[in-house]
Amino acid sequence: MRKWVLGATAVVGVIAATSAFALPLTIGDQVNVGNASGGVFTPSPDPNGLFAGISFSLNGGGSHGASAGLFVLDYRHVSPSPTTTWTQFLSFCLEPDVYLTSFSNPYTVQSVGGTGNVYTDPNGYISELWARYHSAVVDDVTAAAFQVALWELAYGSTNLLLASGDFVLTSTGSVFNTAQGWLSSLTGDGPRAEGLVVLVDNPRDGYDRQDLITQVSVPEPATLGLLGLGLLGIGLSRRRKLN
Repeated sequence: MRKWVLGATAVVGVIAATSAFALPLTIGDQVNVGNASGGVFTPSPDPNGLFAGISFSLNGGGSHGASAGLFVLDYRHVSPSPTTTWTQFLSFCLEPDVYLTSFSNPYTVQSVGGTGNVYTDPNGYISELWARYHSAVVDDVTAAAFQVALWELAYGSTNLLLASGDFVLTSTGSVFNTAQGWLSSLTGDGPRAEGLVVLVDNPRDGYDRQDLITQVSVPEPATLGLLGLGLLGIGLSRRRKLN
């Protein structure tokens, strides 16, 4: 079984801000992840956060519910140079069936692709999805659709179809249609996003690992409205794409 990395997005469009910052993360850094302001949050302008409720099944099992969307979290360096200042970052989760909290610190920063890296993107689908559609994440539906598309590409063996395979989106509607449209457009020959990294969790046990994905050296909103959202994790037995 192999594991592929996913990318998160620097949100633009309706939540773009006038100033920006680049995440000072480098490969091999170790960071603590948390929510410095309390809770788990998604960005404005939606007063309820950027997420939507969906249902899914894994490996042919029963259907379970979750909230899929975009998260605003915070990190601070543990090594090589410890810091006390928290930095906000935008991310998506890798595992559909694991709670986002509690955070199993520290996390290790890994790149996408390359010899010796934990996470790869051999067909280019992940970086192509990011390059084509990350700028389309502007509301509840598109945020949930982007997360769902990443889960399809991350979990088990992808067939680029949400209605069949190891990851199945059992709910229908706008999220399903948007995500499937994006997945169906991927060819592996399209534009590729750069700077995708994964914050690899330090699991307490085999079923407590929720890796986080973001993009470095890319402008992000400097002002983020923080609104409560907890990602539902199902705690199912799951398959990861391990190199």
